[in-house]
Amino acid sequence: MSRMMNVLGQRVLRREDPALLTIGGTYVADIEVENETHLVYVRSVMAHARIALIDTADARLAPGVVGVFTGADLSELGYAPNMLPTNPDEMRRPFVAHGTVRYVGQPIVAVVAETLAQAVDAAELVYIDYESLSVVVDVEEAALDKTILFPEYGTNVLNRMASDGVADFTDCEVVVEERILNQRLTAAPIETRSGAAWWTNDGRLVHYSACQGSHPTRDFLAQIYGLPTDQVQVVVPDVGGGFGAKSPTYPEELALGHYARVIGRPVRWTESRSENLMAMPHGRAQVQYAKLGGTADGLITAYQLDVIQDAGAYPLIAVLLAGMTRSMLTGTYEIRNVGFTGITCVTNTVSTTAYRGAGRPEAAVAIERMIDRFAAEIGMDPAEVRRKNLVPRFIEPYVTGIGTTYDVGDYPAALEAVLDAAGYEE
Repeated sequence: MSRMMNVLGQRVLRREDPALLTIGGTYVADIEVENETHLVYVRSVMAHARIALIDTADARLAPGVVGVFTGADLSELGYAPNMLPTNPDEMRRPFVAHGTVRYVGQPIVAVVAETLAQAVDAAELVYIDYESLSVVVDVEEAALDKTILFPEYGTNVLNRMASDGVADFTDCEVVVEERILNQRLTAAPIETRSGAAWWTNDGRLVHYSACQGSHPTRDFLAQIYGLPTDQVQVVVPDVGGGFGAKSPTYPEELALGHYARVIGRPVRWTESRSENLMAMPHGRAQVQYAKLGGTADGLITAYQLDVIQDAGAYPLIAVLLAGMTRSMLTGTYEIRNVGFTGITCVTNTVSTTAYRGAGRPEAAVAIERMIDRFAAEIGMDPAEVRRKNLVPRFIEPYVTGIGTTYDVGDYPAALEAVLDAAGYEE
């Protein structure tokens, strides 16, 4: 604790940067693996469709190809483990699509060849015939359940949450409301998703990964391949950016051990930038209905936020995101009369996951946006509105109106420092 207190409020230099900037790092792509092969995925061009036909004959005969795998070939693996125990089994993620595709970019066929160029060329020879299904890409439309994307589950809504009550605006002199779209975004790490896997002579699985969680990856691999965890070695070298989106390890990578076992050689996979932008799970994707009220002289007395969170095609950690938004509902402001509701729905889009704060920045956007709207409505300087409503300096734990505990804070001082640095009064 004493070491932590010594660095609080201090300028702390990053220890890892000098080596990365001078001699460079060691990433998964830099790891030399003897006798390795290269994997390329054939991905869906449809957002929602039945797979009527997969013809891999030409790809299997292409130069350098050592293996071609479809969903039928991976049936013995079952499904990728659920990221959360509360995620429905009816929405489990296949390693590659089998029968149905649910978003553009979903992997359908894995092609393994001697070189990356040969794998790319062979992948282009795979023919897939689709039967189009109704597509739902708007999360508000998904919430209406007019088209059920997983009929066996019966609804597109994964979960619902609410505070104990709703905010009461009866005594508010001024009320502002707004629909806020916190749009999807991609983490776009400089190093895309990357992995390499092989089996040792004594039956151990070695897996190199550019992920943010070596231990969860090890546990997932042990579960998938029926191994004790001490028979799975996960190595995470330097990682070229993750920002939360590399926190999970995804089915495309978790299946590398299967391909390596069947082929009998190491298999390496590194997604292209195009694949990364299209198929690596996105962040944010939240629709917010915000309502804020108060007095004509700038005191905020009520705040309600209703959130619809887009989970994408398969739930990863999306059900947690709205809850994290709830936890930071009022931000740094003293508002006791508050309410929150949140639902999470599946759509025919790439899944969503953590990104830079994971649900909490979405809360900040909403409250700060609404304070600006409120200030404009009453004709008051937005900085002055904030001064009137910030939580006073505290050194003992403070509990917000929604029930979240903050340890210490001096938000008025922080606001004044920012205003001064920006030359706000000049």
